Amino acid sequence: MLLEMNNSASQKTLPLIPKEDEADDINKHKQANPDALKELDDLLRDSKDEPDKEVGIDSEDDFLEEDEIDFNQITFDEMDDQLLAFEEDEIVSQALKNEMDLREYAKQISEEKISAQRDLENNYIEHIQLFVDLHTEIQSCDEILGHMEELLNVFQSDLGNISGEIENLQEQSTFMSVKLKNRKAVESRLGKALQGMVIPPYVIKKITEGEVDEVWLEYLIMINKQMRFVKANQHRPIKALRNVGPELEKLRLKAASTLRDFFISRIQLLGVPNANIQIMQQSVFLKYKELHFFLLERNHDAAREVRQAYMNSLRWYFQNHFERYSRGLQKLQTISADKSDLIGVDENNRKGGLFGSSKSVLKEKTNIFALGDRSDTLRMQDSGVILIHVAEAKDQKYQFEQIFRSFNLALIDNASSEYLFIYEFFSRDVKTAADTAKFIFQFIFEPTEKVGLNFTKAYVENSFDAVGLLLCIRINTQLALELQRRKVPALEGYTNATNMLLWPRFQFVMSLHVESLKKMFNNRSVISAVKDIHPHYITRRYAEFAASLLVLNDGYDDAILSKSVHKLRDEFEAVLSRMSHEFSESPRRIAFLINNYDLIVNVFQETHSRAVDSELDYMKQLLALQISAFVDEQLKPYFGAMIDLVKKSQHLQDLHTIEIFNLERISVHFAQTWRQSLKSINASVIQYFSNFKNGTTVLHAVLGQLIVYYTKFLDILEKRGDGASRIQPVGVQTVMVEIKKFRSTF
Repeated sequence: MLLEMNNSASQKTLPLIPKEDEADDINKHKQANPDALKELDDLLRDSKDEPDKEVGIDSEDDFLEEDEIDFNQITFDEMDDQLLAFEEDEIVSQALKNEMDLREYAKQISEEKISAQRDLENNYIEHIQLFVDLHTEIQSCDEILGHMEELLNVFQSDLGNISGEIENLQEQSTFMSVKLKNRKAVESRLGKALQGMVIPPYVIKKITEGEVDEVWLEYLIMINKQMRFVKANQHRPIKALRNVGPELEKLRLKAASTLRDFFISRIQLLGVPNANIQIMQQSVFLKYKELHFFLLERNHDAAREVRQAYMNSLRWYFQNHFERYSRGLQKLQTISADKSDLIGVDENNRKGGLFGSSKSVLKEKTNIFALGDRSDTLRMQDSGVILIHVAEAKDQKYQFEQIFRSFNLALIDNASSEYLFIYEFFSRDVKTAADTAKFIFQFIFEPTEKVGLNFTKAYVENSFDAVGLLLCIRINTQLALELQRRKVPALEGYTNATNMLLWPRFQFVMSLHVESLKKMFNNRSVISAVKDIHPHYITRRYAEFAASLLVLNDGYDDAILSKSVHKLRDEFEAVLSRMSHEFSESPRRIAFLINNYDLIVNVFQETHSRAVDSELDYMKQLLALQISAFVDEQLKPYFGAMIDLVKKSQHLQDLHTIEIFNLERISVHFAQTWRQSLKSINASVIQYFSNFKNGTTVLHAVLGQLIVYYTKFLDILEKRGDGASRIQPVGVQTVMVEIKKFRSTF
């Protein structure tokens, strides 16, 4: 059995064993590179890293001797352990599995080991020259690195020396910085002291001998600082301060004298004709306001003298110019309203009667009741004022409200500019600036304000133009708001005084208008003179006047004004009602009221202002009531029986109480007369209302109401039943077709 296993193992394929020719190649290669081997041996010998070792190939016998095992010393237990270990080994287990001879396999492995060793030796011998070259290069690099090491050592030594020098320089720099800081501190304090005490000769010469200019201003500011320094340090024991004090005092007196003369001379130029104050204020006074501050601080007497000279000069300047301007504006005013221009004054009295004034005066008068384009005066976007010489050249005339606005606009423009200048130039202390500016301003503009108030008063005392007065009130309110926006409170007293002139006069004129209506109500001759059903002349006056007042009250909601308008309306209604009773015929009386109320409605609507909405609605209600009454008056003569029956039926619970005979009679009468009646109604309306729009409205109302009455009459016929069914009335559609023919009559 064992023999069979050996035979079968010998038949298995084993690893290849190197051939003899391969060994011969190794020997040949050794012989081909004897020098390289010798050199390599020298290198290895010199390195002394390892003991000398002969390069060669172990024989198979040596290999066997090293691996020889003494089986006598092995016990069976150890053998079992080794056998178990062999079985666990992957290679051994694989060999046993393949039934291989282990001795043969071990011999094969030994031969493979020898072959691998020979391959390594051959590879080493082939590349030995490369190893020699590499060794040479490494020695060269060692030499270079040694040289670089010497250089780096020298460089490190130099860096150490430089570091020491830098530390030395840092110490010196720190010491010098401390010295520089101390010297700067001393220089700063000494410089301030020198600046406060040393006065350059050229500065003294400029202040004492030179003209006032920007350089002079600069030097004076410098001297003023020196004065403050000397005053602040006068208690210090500095001899130079005592020496420079008298010199500064001389310069102060000289500078104050020069500045006084300088400002007085410039103030005198303000009185030259055609002088532009605003330009001089900006280019001279405000430019050199620091000089005036110097006077305020260093010489109160000179500053007070300059201020008083300025106040006197400007006081005269503004008073003189505004007096001349007011006189020129008065010449441009149109003829103002008088007592004859009240709403209730008879038109004949306004014309002067039979021997009245000329017609040219009436032509020059404007309609004082209508606002028209007079409201354009309230638009503040136009900042221009009336130029008298231009207006005279063009022969232009203006309403008083235009003249009032021009005068007061020029006044507040000049006053605003002057107030702001005074505040900036004469006031240095912020706490007292407002009081100082107000005092100077009031002194300058007191006579000018009187000129303005007298100018307004002269017109107001003789004015009967309520619309013009109210326009002036609104303009004055706008100007007061503009002053608030500009932050100029100094003219508040002037605007309040102007209001106190305008409002009482306006209320007085309004009371005159109301009284004029009362007088007309009691004037029998005027009332009896009403013969025409067309609108009365006082109706247009009232409509235009009330609309003007209401529009001017828009945005102000003045309760006093609204009350005055309502009082005026009540008196007007009373007069109109009294006039209507002069007509004996009811249709003419109602037509008179309709024409007048329609005119008022049209005038209110033409304003296109929401301010008249309340009064417009009221007048529309009155107009609707009169039109309703007129409709019944027009229908009664032709369809009275039918209208009475319809109205009576509205209160009946049982329509059977209405006799068939009456229904038949009314129906027959309507069928016989309705066409001719429509023609008569149309002609009557044309006679009463010549106005197209008004006449059309009334005619539509009459014809529409006729359709309503007739439709209700037909409903009564239908509901009555019994014998009423035999009645054949005219159809509603037939009547409506005929009515449409009259819709375009007007």
